[in-house]
Amino acid sequence: MIQGIGLTLAPVGLYLSGLLRLVWNGVGAVLNWISTTAFSPVIWFGVGLLGLCMVLWMVGAVVTRRSPARSKAVSGSAKPAVSSGKPAAAPSKAAPSAQAKKGQQAPVDDDMAEIEALLKSRGIE
Repeated sequence: MIQGIGLTLAPVGLYLSGLLRLVWNGVGAVLNWISTTAFSPVIWFGVGLLGLCMVLWMVGAVVTRRSPARSKAVSGSAKPAVSSGKPAAAPSKAAPSAQAKKGQQAPVDDDMAEIEALLKSRGIE
């Protein structure tokens, strides 16, 4: 509904700003070019390349819009576990004493280990 109202107001805005004549002249120029140009294979190849350009541009926009959310979700769960796993493996001498104090509670599964590693990397115990 809102988009329809915006589309309805576009011609009025173009007219009041003086851009309607510019748009009209642009459409007229394109129609004049189409009517006076004999479509040769070279021109068809150029039109095809322009079409391919537009399709690739739109596909790239869709892929770009979708990929950051996925990469953040993947990097958010995988990278901290890997980066926090390396420091935990290095001071292996301190880890047994810490586990001995806590009664040697091992993580239940890999998901809990990742969550614990993430919390520890952020300073949350």
